[in-house]
Amino acid sequence: MELSVFFAAFVILLALGMPIAFTFLVPGILYMLLSDTPVVLAAQQMMEPSQSFVLLAIPLFILAGELMNVGGITDRIFAFASSAFGHIRGGLGHVNVIASMIFSGISGSSAADAAGLGRVEIKAMKEAGYRPEFAAAITAASSTIGPIIPPSIGFVLYGAIAEVGVDWLFMAGILPGLLMGFMLMLAIYVQVLIGAEDCPRTPWPGARTVLIAMWRAAPALAAPLIIVGGIVTGVFTPTEAGVIAVLFALVIGLLSGTIRLHSLVGTLISAVRSTAAIMFILASVGVFAWVLTVERVPDLVAAGMFAVSSKPWIIWLLILLTLLVLGLFETASANLLIVTPLLLPIAPALGIDTVHLGVVLVFALMVGQITPPVGITLFIVTEISGLPMGRIVRALIPYVLAMLVSLLIVTYWPDMVLMVPRLAGYTN
Repeated sequence: MELSVFFAAFVILLALGMPIAFTFLVPGILYMLLSDTPVVLAAQQMMEPSQSFVLLAIPLFILAGELMNVGGITDRIFAFASSAFGHIRGGLGHVNVIASMIFSGISGSSAADAAGLGRVEIKAMKEAGYRPEFAAAITAASSTIGPIIPPSIGFVLYGAIAEVGVDWLFMAGILPGLLMGFMLMLAIYVQVLIGAEDCPRTPWPGARTVLIAMWRAAPALAAPLIIVGGIVTGVFTPTEAGVIAVLFALVIGLLSGTIRLHSLVGTLISAVRSTAAIMFILASVGVFAWVLTVERVPDLVAAGMFAVSSKPWIIWLLILLTLLVLGLFETASANLLIVTPLLLPIAPALGIDTVHLGVVLVFALMVGQITPPVGITLFIVTEISGLPMGRIVRALIPYVLAMLVSLLIVTYWPDMVLMVPRLAGYTN
């Protein structure tokens, strides 16, 4: 009976729109009360997830993204990408994706990409004569590359829960992130080719203009190489990489004069709020996960999946469908915290590598970031563009399909995901 009340309370609170931290916490406390478990155990379980050293990377990467938006680094990234690639077929659509891929190597957050770089991208595309719906749609889709290409807040969360090396997860995300960018650019090219989108091409500005834009954007272009390269080569840990990203953004902003004391205070407050929200959710998940473990829910989930089929490709398909459905109703971070304790214990029985599983989970949940009714990135882009959400969603369809194709490749071709980690010495 206790488990039934637990799940009923969780579903009811989720449907009522209760803040996700309390949606995790309240059912766990109810379970303890009904099962005569000392409620003080809830406090102990809440403390346990937050003790991981690697979680220090979360506030650091959040702060780095905020500083880069305030410091004008996003403008420089877009200016360089526009001068170098704006003249090819698909024009600023491709520029949008490439700029997001560069920014992804610094921030690790789709929301930071959409809120900062997205403003620059949508404004530039509208002024160049692009359809506003197209500008908003490709901005939303390209922003989801942020948590795939390292660094990634999603990988940090998964690594902390699954006790998997975050450095391996960061390495594993490199090729899937590049694949997503390529598939989005391919979708843009096809849309232009069939006449579904009219993408004006900006004239080639000349080598001198491109070199000047590259020089101005050099610190931003160097940051991903330093951060990712340092992690891959073992020069520094993912947490130390967060420190470097913050210092990089802060120094560039101060030297360029774009970061002032008053803006720095506001940036710090914003980063603290975002970090506090994530950490409180993570703490409340400790109670939720404890109930799942005590009641052996992962074993029940595994038995249910094997009852449907014992074929790995069918079980993977069930997992993907579940993740995509969950993405419609809750944020990516919350869903990641829900499903990881359920799927992680059954991964060995399915022959699934835990690093590969983490990449697939984060990748699949990114689709939910741009699908209604709870797509956070979609909400941000809707606010920035000033367009009705329905028009943006219709324009998003080709790019969501491109993301789904990328997801299938990442899921059913684990060697592609694990190639870079294995080159660095990772063994299953």
